[in-house]
Amino acid sequence: MCAIFGIIGKYDIKRVKSALDLMLHRGKEYQNIVEFNNGVFGFNRLAIEHVKIAKQPLVIDNKAFVFNGEIYNYKELIKKYNLNATTEIEVIAKLWEKKGVDFVKELDGMFAIAIYDKKLYLFRDIFGKKPLYFTKNGIFASEIKAILPFVEKKLNFNALSEYLAYNSSIAPNTIFDGIYKLPSGCYYDGEIKKYDDFIREEKEISKLEAIEKTHELLIKSIQKRIPSEVEYGSLLSGGVDSSLIVALASQIKKIDTFSVGYEGFENYDERKYAKIVANHLGVKNFDVTLSKDVFFKNFEDVLFYMDEPISDSSYFAAFELAKIIDKKVVFSGEGSDELFLGYRRYEEYLGFFEAFLPNKKWLKKYLERHPEDIKEWEVFRRFFGDEVVFRGINETFFQRQINKMLKKNAKEVDYLRFYKDMGSFYFSYFDLKVWIGEVLLMKLDKMFMSNTIEARSPFLDKELVDFVFSMPEEVRGSKKWIIKEIASKYLPNEIVYRRKKGFAIPFYEWLKKENKLKRIIDINRKSKIFNEEYLKEIIKTGHKRYKQHIWALYLFSVWYEKEFM
Repeated sequence: MCAIFGIIGKYDIKRVKSALDLMLHRGKEYQNIVEFNNGVFGFNRLAIEHVKIAKQPLVIDNKAFVFNGEIYNYKELIKKYNLNATTEIEVIAKLWEKKGVDFVKELDGMFAIAIYDKKLYLFRDIFGKKPLYFTKNGIFASEIKAILPFVEKKLNFNALSEYLAYNSSIAPNTIFDGIYKLPSGCYYDGEIKKYDDFIREEKEISKLEAIEKTHELLIKSIQKRIPSEVEYGSLLSGGVDSSLIVALASQIKKIDTFSVGYEGFENYDERKYAKIVANHLGVKNFDVTLSKDVFFKNFEDVLFYMDEPISDSSYFAAFELAKIIDKKVVFSGEGSDELFLGYRRYEEYLGFFEAFLPNKKWLKKYLERHPEDIKEWEVFRRFFGDEVVFRGINETFFQRQINKMLKKNAKEVDYLRFYKDMGSFYFSYFDLKVWIGEVLLMKLDKMFMSNTIEARSPFLDKELVDFVFSMPEEVRGSKKWIIKEIASKYLPNEIVYRRKKGFAIPFYEWLKKENKLKRIIDINRKSKIFNEEYLKEIIKTGHKRYKQHIWALYLFSVWYEKEFM
């Protein structure tokens, strides 16, 4: 992994160097700045492929190229197009000459790419695994912190509404007005344009074929992600997804695994299951304990690497876990739950497809006359009103709550752009774009790159996702039955069939114990962003109803104080 940065137009080379230095954690082995007619590109390198060759940024005939990521099929592309190239960046440059913007459709990998050819072009992979931020006056970077010195810092209230709804701003928004992030599967040439997307083309597939092909594609996905020149390992929670990744990877080579736990909070701690898996597979497992004191000690550092507020508490666990990992690459199990409907709440939403009520309009009016400030009330209101019911597995504040919380600055959150008429597969599509793309993948990138580690997610492979999206509804089913069938060949039943636990930390207990919740009110009295009466109501009710709401408010408040006060 690497950091990329560039400016088209006037620039100060010292400020370019300073911007790159803010991202040194993304690659400490090599830094290079290349000036060309009308601009400058910069690069920090974490060497994984072609460790001894460093050719970025690449300038050819006043065309400039720089990229962050991994192109898994670059060797195949060299053969396919008979390219005079040895490295990924050279393949990108040669394909650009042959195909223009369509070159990106040939790439299999995770990437953020910048090209200058008379104007600036930016490209991001279909999952959004590698971040890419930009301004409309020609500045781009792998992280927001590198752009902030060049712009006026202002809060984006559209993004704040998205953050309250979905734990993060949603591309192209960032929390900073005037700084944008390129959406996944898109490129930018002065306008944002889509070049690829996940589509549903149902095929005749039996349950046995679904198991066998998924198994085959997952092995293939792991194999292509194994680095040839550096050591690698895997994150291991003890859940079926990460355990299966370790099991399949260990068929090729025994790898070290890494886990995190919480002393005194057994209901959050999964290390005992990770140890069961490690012992069963004959691999070494290393673990770290995240304590209350370390949680608060790390808070400002996590915010620094996070760049903008993202209210998933597991970022803090990932940050601490990254410190003990001595590999350049680790695997992770993200994507399985979303592709194979592993969350319990998916089952609840599936029930609305079967439900029929003849008096829905009357029931909607009844609900609206008797409002409740709970998610269940809102879900039934949508159902009775024939609205889209499912709006993301990670939806926290619904629109009525956002309006109440922000008063004057509340913005309508555009969920319909992620709605697709494809049955339950729109659950997966929505969550690939929002929950995975904006929250989970950014956790993997930002928190592990804080310790100069690249995280790779084998479940999030284009060929595998396309296959899942081609399954008939009844074949894909739910509760990850396909993954469990595959995992049962490698793992003990107590791992395969144990009840799912989320990757969460005891943040609420720690905030309460240290009397930190009052900071939300104290900071808001200075910022005047939120409705104080509603804040008090949410904090008073606490974890019984608003646990995730409180975390979102606390994280934002501390971040806002750090950035604006």
